[in-house]
Amino acid sequence: MQSQNIIDGIVIRRATRNDEKELAELAYVAYFDRFFNDEVTNKYGASLKVYPELIPDEKKDTGQSRSTFADYWRKAMKNLDNPQRPFLCFVAEAQTSQGPKIVGFRKGYAAPLEPDEYALYEKENTRRAILRRKYAWQGRVSEEDLRPINLPAYEKIAGSSSLYIAPQYKRMRIGERLIRRYAKEVLRLGFEGMVTSCYVKNDSRYFLQAMGGDYFIPCPIPCTYRKADRSLDVCSIDGLMCLWDKPALQKLAGARAFDYARNAGRLSGFGR
Repeated sequence: MQSQNIIDGIVIRRATRNDEKELAELAYVAYFDRFFNDEVTNKYGASLKVYPELIPDEKKDTGQSRSTFADYWRKAMKNLDNPQRPFLCFVAEAQTSQGPKIVGFRKGYAAPLEPDEYALYEKENTRRAILRRKYAWQGRVSEEDLRPINLPAYEKIAGSSSLYIAPQYKRMRIGERLIRRYAKEVLRLGFEGMVTSCYVKNDSRYFLQAMGGDYFIPCPIPCTYRKADRSLDVCSIDGLMCLWDKPALQKLAGARAFDYARNAGRLSGFGR
């Protein structure tokens, strides 16, 4: 019997193979609502329509359509029990009049950070060190963040990716509970850091900052889409990657509550 965290009728639990279709559908619905729903993107920004190849067209089954999400989850869920590169996924499940319903998830692979992603942080650390020396020699103060990045060894940094909540269940702090549970598992597996990324124009950056994410640097985010000939291709969008070093990860995993009050002004615009 796996442990469950139940608050206000919302259960946080591990995903199982039986959740595949429900997760694929939720991923599509939540992603579409955040990035292709004009009502949402006109209010909060971050529309992905600036990348025409990504726009879902269900009739033609092109772009980031339902089938691309179904393909992803079909492959990912096969790795739930993979000891070499396990796929981690925690879901938020609500009790409804129709029965249990998955209303959110946090996912990623419990595997060391990719070398090219680690190299981005190494390069950024070098750049910051050069600029710190430059400004010190000139007696100037930089307005740019030039702090040294506290990097664990690359094999000790776990990746994490999407966190999505069903539109009607936003602003219930489900996202906070999911990311904390994911962090606990990452630490249990022996990692000492965690990274994640977000679209550069997406306000989820503020949520990640509120959850202790730090050291934001530019990075490309690969997005799979289906072309007219039914083949899959990848489009890279402008993104930001952030890091939790060991103290930040431990705090994320261990804190029972987070001080949202000081971030209320920034966090009021989105519903992670």
